Amino acid sequence: MADEEDVKENKDEDAEGEDAEGEEGEEGEGSGGSKLKLFIILGAAVVLIGGAAAAAFFFISGGDDAADEAALEEQAPPEPEVLFFEIPEIVVNLDSAGSARRFLKLKLSLEVKGEEAQTQISQLLPRIQDDFQVYLRSLRIEDLQGSAGIYRLKENLLLRVNQSAHPVKVQRVLIREVLVQ
Repeated sequence: MADEEDVKENKDEDAEGEDAEGEEGEEGEGSGGSKLKLFIILGAAVVLIGGAAAAAFFFISGGDDAADEAALEEQAPPEPEVLFFEIPEIVVNLDSAGSARRFLKLKLSLEVKGEEAQTQISQLLPRIQDDFQVYLRSLRIEDLQGSAGIYRLKENLLLRVNQSAHPVKVQRVLIREVLVQ
């Protein structure tokens, strides 16, 4: 019986050894799986931390830009408002080679910045009208053809008004009405 008990004990020890090896085998596989999970979790944590850091950087730097812009606005003098000065209606004869007389009727507005510029333009209006009259009488009907002709007309009027009204700066010449007969 002692032999039987020794054999039983050996079998029990062998069985425990196999169980121990089986558990180690499972732990070995489980260890590989847990390492993979650990890498995934660490990777996700790095991405989240990086994203949070980037968001914090943009949020903080965006706040500084807003503060900088507010400080610049406080330091900069307020920009004068845009005003429009209406030129009285202009009617002129166009330069025509034939016997047919052609007329040009214009209604214009001048864009200026600030009331001071508008006041100065009104004081210089006779000079501006004279320069416009001289220029417009030299035009031919062909000079006013199409959108390119109107664009050239506006640019030439702007050039002349800025020469006449110097040092006042006129921003734009706006055509309210143009009629060629």
